[in-house]
Amino acid sequence: MSSSGIGRDLALAALARGDKVIATARGRTVSKLDDLKSAGAATLELDVTSPLEKLHEAAKQAVNIYGKIDVLVNNAGYMLVGAIEESTPEETFNQFNTNVFGALNVARAFLPYMREKKSGIVMWMGSVGGWRSVPYGGLYATTKWALRGISETLHDEISPLGLKSICLDLGYFRTSFLGDSQRGPPVSRIADYQPLTEAAEARFQAYNGKQPGNPAIAVELLVDLAHGTGNIKGKEFPTAINLGSDSYSVAKKASQDALARLEEWKEVSYSTDFEQH
Repeated sequence: MSSSGIGRDLALAALARGDKVIATARGRTVSKLDDLKSAGAATLELDVTSPLEKLHEAAKQAVNIYGKIDVLVNNAGYMLVGAIEESTPEETFNQFNTNVFGALNVARAFLPYMREKKSGIVMWMGSVGGWRSVPYGGLYATTKWALRGISETLHDEISPLGLKSICLDLGYFRTSFLGDSQRGPPVSRIADYQPLTEAAEARFQAYNGKQPGNPAIAVELLVDLAHGTGNIKGKEFPTAINLGSDSYSVAKKASQDALARLEEWKEVSYSTDFEQH
């Protein structure tokens, strides 16, 4: 999806480098792609929550435009807010359906064409939220935890075929993401959670517009990643990359904490094995 945020900026950055771009959006927002079309992008209606059969049709249309797909960017997503208990089953399903199941089906639709060419990169938009607990945004964060696992496993499955998969774990970038267009409305349905949820909502509102990440720099790096140029040149292709100092710091602390916990509980972990003779 390329109608707003990082996706739109990435499309413009790729076009500026001379790359061919197919920008996508849902039917009701496809008109937002007009400026990208004017800049040279092809446009295509695509809703990631559509049935797989319809996504196969969209993939075929996309491939027919330029003959192949070199890079697939799974960028569609939004943030559901609220404590986990107070989110409804329907809200929960919709969050996973867009952020995870839809992204999976888009990959399933495009991978056959990449396998045929034995070349291609699948990029998944992860998040710093995939490295830590995010009260009030917990279901959103768990979709990003899921994408990290999916991307890493997919890479192991497709790399022998000449393909690559990478999860892009973005920190907080100064985009419209914390605004109303890419997140659910504030939720505070259960009184016991109100001190937590109201404080978290206030932090989001105060932080909006003050995020440390520069999206213009990030998208240039992503284009470099696709081409193996710039800061990426000479480096082994990573299965994941943390973008933003906040994402780096959170992921490093999470890794250090995990190592410390493993060592603290090592004896207990080993105690469940059969005795070795």
